[in-house]
Amino acid sequence: MRGTILMIVLMLLVTVGCSRKEEGKQTELVTFKLRGEVVGLSPEKGRMMIAHEEIPDYMQAMTMPFKIKDSTLFTGIEVGDTVEGTLAVSRTESWIASLVVVGKGETAQLSAEDVLFRKLYKEGEPLPDYAFTNHEGKRIRFSDFRGKVLAFTFIYTRCPLPDFCIRMSDHFAKIQKALKSDRNLGGTWHLLTISFDPDFDTPAVLKKYGENYGADFGSWDFATDDIRSITTLADGLNLTMEEDEGGLIAHNLRTAVLDAKGNLAKIFVGNEWTPDDVVQEMRKQVRATVASQ
Repeated sequence: MRGTILMIVLMLLVTVGCSRKEEGKQTELVTFKLRGEVVGLSPEKGRMMIAHEEIPDYMQAMTMPFKIKDSTLFTGIEVGDTVEGTLAVSRTESWIASLVVVGKGETAQLSAEDVLFRKLYKEGEPLPDYAFTNHEGKRIRFSDFRGKVLAFTFIYTRCPLPDFCIRMSDHFAKIQKALKSDRNLGGTWHLLTISFDPDFDTPAVLKKYGENYGADFGSWDFATDDIRSITTLADGLNLTMEEDEGGLIAHNLRTAVLDAKGNLAKIFVGNEWTPDDVVQEMRKQVRATVASQ
């Protein structure tokens, strides 16, 4: 009997010892600085979707849901805000330990249920060589414009909102006019408008749309492609879109500039940028190209 009791006691001691060791492992923490844009809030689930910048030596830039243990961290934070904080990582879990708003931004159209992980393209890095069909029915690629600075934006021709697609096209018309007026820039730049409504925006529709904005097709292409390809490009720029009522498409806005080597030089978020902002960025990239030759 005494031997049985001793055996039970020893087993309990071993079990408790193992539990304490495991508990010690779980409390070993590493912390990282985190910065990104809030693109989804789920307080009821204790989750916050953040499109974060690269975390050196740990994680590439991507969009993912983070656990929020302290519900007070949701206070005052809205979708579109730029936040900075601390990511805590133990052996068994990770969570946001602290968070502050450092900038108020546009409201994104992304929820935590839309996407779990997304690879975001970073400024200064090469953009994949996406292909499109342009307003003439011709296949074109980003690489076709190597040696030139390329600005591109996204629209769909049926968009009725003056501060969304219409503004993007108005802005590009002004950008083309400004760049064409500078003879020193001849042959150094190109514009590309990409539709994410390929079923409706055929080459003929896109050509008519471009004519309505006075486009010089020699330096401004209108194009689209299979929706899967367009979505992949859009995802990388954190451009979101989904079908809405009446054949409309709910979306946010992204405009980008590629340098002459095909690197992503600048991303313009939303619709608050001006044509001059893009013109100045394109001039800057042209000067950099000339200086490197």
